[in-house]
Amino acid sequence: MTAPITDDGLIAPEIGPWGEQKYGLLQGYARVFATSMKRKWGARVYVDLFAGSGRSTIRDTNRVLLASPLLALEIPDRFDRYIFCEKDPQKITALEKRVRRDYRNVDIRFISGDANEEVRKIAGEIREYGKIKKRFLTFCFADPWKLENLRFSTIEQLAELYVDFLILIPTGMDAARNVEHVYIRPDNKTLDEFVGTPKWREAWRNAESRKETFDSFLTNFYATRMEQLGYREHAAEQTQLIRSTEKNLPLYRLAFFSRHELGQQFWKEVKKYVNPQLDLWR
Repeated sequence: MTAPITDDGLIAPEIGPWGEQKYGLLQGYARVFATSMKRKWGARVYVDLFAGSGRSTIRDTNRVLLASPLLALEIPDRFDRYIFCEKDPQKITALEKRVRRDYRNVDIRFISGDANEEVRKIAGEIREYGKIKKRFLTFCFADPWKLENLRFSTIEQLAELYVDFLILIPTGMDAARNVEHVYIRPDNKTLDEFVGTPKWREAWRNAESRKETFDSFLTNFYATRMEQLGYREHAAEQTQLIRSTEKNLPLYRLAFFSRHELGQQFWKEVKKYVNPQLDLWR
């Protein structure tokens, strides 16, 4: 077991206890990816589109956890370059202070702003590194709290490079809860932008007539959109469903996308063995 993390006086936003499972899966895949690709590619790049402050506090407890950017820095075979994007000024300031204090001599780029607005800058940092290291592979973590936080156009632009994605699809805590009264309205473009097309509306009517849940529909529709970008076939059952700890309600799905079969094999193994209570990847 790892030693408890002490309060360093910087912001550590509250999350639900289920967030620990998400973090375990993220770090598990980052570790397998970085180690396995170390000698196969000239360089490996890690991108975090919603990096936050680097630490989180479990709600109603004093437990502090390392969040996604610092977990990606904690793996044995670190990535060659890290790119952290965060919209909230207070969070990215805290993240940068923590990184400068605890992870010196690591190639890290901080981008302050909305990932959707700064995607060209993010892609530019990846391409810049590619000029130095001709063969490079990128792993991108996208952790939007709501559908409106992530546009498919952002994923499209990054997908022009050789990128594997781990994407949080907020199926339960946002999509299914709001589709009938908010997102289905003709003037609401939130879901149109999340999946990159208004065609989901007609597709949903057909799926609904077949008694398909919106959770399953949205996950599969998003996967189809990723297939159109050249990613391997995917389905809802290949994702990891995260549920609330109190009432066991479905909250969101973690969906992994790769153009290579090996990536899907890695994801399958990580889902099988990662248990956040056992600190298997720490």
